[in-house]
Amino acid sequence: MFYLEKACEIQVTAQAGGAELVLSSDQVAEYTAQQLTGEGDASSDFEDRDAYDLAWAALLRLVERIAPDYKD
Repeated sequence: MFYLEKACEIQVTAQAGGAELVLSSDQVAEYTAQQLTGEGDASSDFEDRDAYDLAWAALLRLVERIAPDYKD
């Protein structure tokens, strides 16, 4: 959900600028979908356990900055 929300936020911000949007190719969209589902050639992107731990730690630091009282 985080990435979906970020993608929507970026799209709305880009459209607010009034410029024509440049859409990615079908190949880029397919590769991104493979990354998110863990299928195909891009599946190795999500096999690194250390990457999960680093990402989780980064997200915890982010929430600590944004809403330090979230633990209450």
